Amino acid sequence: MKRFSAFLICFILNILLITSFCPQTFAYGMRVEKDYRYTTQQDRNKRVETYQKYLKETGIFEESHNDYKSQFKPHRKDKNYRENVKNVKHEKPLTGANYKLKGNYYQMADKILANYSVIYDEDPKTEYIYDMFGNLNEVVILTGEDYILPHYKAVYSFNGYLQKVRFFAIDGYEYIFLADGDLQGVVIDKKLYNRVGRPVKVWLQ
Repeated sequence: MKRFSAFLICFILNILLITSFCPQTFAYGMRVEKDYRYTTQQDRNKRVETYQKYLKETGIFEESHNDYKSQFKPHRKDKNYRENVKNVKHEKPLTGANYKLKGNYYQMADKILANYSVIYDEDPKTEYIYDMFGNLNEVVILTGEDYILPHYKAVYSFNGYLQKVRFFAIDGYEYIFLADGDLQGVVIDKKLYNRVGRPVKVWLQ
């Protein structure tokens, strides 16, 4: 009897420990497993649909590109691109500029510069992404705060069309939705996974 009691106590303690350290979190009132890949399909669907609904309610998929096209027009060309590219490559600090620079590198190799970003002090939530010749490629606009979940980043083409929305959810993952609201995938450890939790071959920058 004593052995059985000891076994039962150990068993209960083990269950409590597993439950305490099980990587779960709450997102929009629903309990979710932390790892998107190894949970149930029902759970994955619920998460995707919840975040999709959240974004649709903001109206981001219904926006007209004309306002953004006008907003981006003054930034279509970085006249100081030679100096900016040089500063990014050599990690030289800017002096007297009203903006910050950020180098965007290819993931397959270190220090191979894909493009660079200009972020103006007066508008720190908007990132203008240029190619190596100073031509505007994309504009990324942050809604929310980078260090608080949830938040999202809308990616626009140089002429104001929405390309995708990167939603950083409460469950800790980045969900990428295309311009029509459909899920492109979920980023986990710099890899993209589809709606059923399988990796897909998509270039991530």
